[in-house]
Amino acid sequence: MIGLPNSDTESEILTAREIIAAGADGARVYPTVVFYDTELASMTERKEYVPLSNEDAVMRTKAVLNVFDRAGVPCIRVGLQASENLSDEDCVMAGANHSAIGELAMGELYYERICDEIEKHGYAGGELTVLVPVGSVSKAVGQKKKNKDRILQKYGFRKIKILESPDLVGYNVKIQHK
Repeated sequence: MIGLPNSDTESEILTAREIIAAGADGARVYPTVVFYDTELASMTERKEYVPLSNEDAVMRTKAVLNVFDRAGVPCIRVGLQASENLSDEDCVMAGANHSAIGELAMGELYYERICDEIEKHGYAGGELTVLVPVGSVSKAVGQKKKNKDRILQKYGFRKIKILESPDLVGYNVKIQHK
């Protein structure tokens, strides 16, 4: 879980590594949500616990996804499944409770991987084609084309295409530059 009391990105990465070392063949990553009438709600009221913002949860989840992916351990679930209780303001007090938190975290990981590849090759300007695993185009593009727009602006490309490649798995990407 991301955002438990006294945890931080480093401790969550360490936990992911311990899970991998224990032989996990799959993982689930959930952000901490604070429900009313729980010990976590009391801790929040006493200022002993600070719930994660959606943005912090996305970035910390991205870091953990990266560790699992590099080790070849698939994350079979990222983020909480939408339910009546999670959308009920009388039940949820605080925490990272965005319905697309998993997709946002995956998008951030794709953005990081694409930028790493661009910088590794020193590409800028011109046209860029990014290849991603089958079924990952929308995550790589980002919600509301956020990743695509950031890459265009950051590196000055005229055009960017993000396409599927059956040869790629996980969060691996390949880039081609013209």
